[in-house]
Amino acid sequence: MQGSITLVVILAVSVVAQATAAWIALHQMANGIGRYRAPWGCVALALVLMVERRLAPLWRQIEYGETSNMNDAIFGMAISLFMVAGIYGIGWLFTDIKTLANTDSLTGLANRRNVLKCAQREIERAARAKRPLAFMMFDIDHFKRINDTYGHPAGDAVLRAVADVVRTELRRIDTVGRIGGEEFLVILPETDQENATVAAERIRSTIALHEFLIGDARIGITISIGLVVSDITTNSVTVEGVLKTTDEALYAAKNGGRNRVVLLP
Repeated sequence: MQGSITLVVILAVSVVAQATAAWIALHQMANGIGRYRAPWGCVALALVLMVERRLAPLWRQIEYGETSNMNDAIFGMAISLFMVAGIYGIGWLFTDIKTLANTDSLTGLANRRNVLKCAQREIERAARAKRPLAFMMFDIDHFKRINDTYGHPAGDAVLRAVADVVRTELRRIDTVGRIGGEEFLVILPETDQENATVAAERIRSTIALHEFLIGDARIGITISIGLVVSDITTNSVTVEGVLKTTDEALYAAKNGGRNRVVLLP
């Protein structure tokens, strides 16, 4: 009797462990890890079949009062627990690889590839919902002077600090990414011209008022912002078009004296 109870406990742990492993695999698949979606589906199916294949004979042993295969049951439980750890580890690895592939290593923001992919997704979403969508491109004024005066490590520190400040000024639904050098792109969903202008001016003024610490020196930094608000209901908007127009607006802000926001239709 005692052996049967122990076997039931062991099998119950095995069932929970393997079910957990299957759930992790399915969860990762549902999260859509790009091209890994199909492999995760195969893993989940294999786990379900393994549960049936492995546990059915042991359940029959309990039903008929046979407990001679206790070692097999313990081994099965160990394999099940190892499977949970393995599947979780693989899922963590894939997630980490995805994060590295989509993140700018210096600032922790979305990298160029990722932010442009987000831009395309937001354009499609805005078109379906028939809602406005704003983009702003900005860069740090006289950034080369910072590198020349304080060195490239100081320039990297400034980029990280600017990224942190901008991140705190955005909503959860907004996206900011570094698209190259000292240039950044911000995506503002559900944002009309008035609110986009307010957001851009808030970011510009926050950076201008912030003191950036470089070694023992405290310096002031300004940014120039090119702003575009697209009415998806009337305009044919593409990522390439957005980059071109925001770049033109940024160029106009630079030519207009820097430390300003220029809005182009």
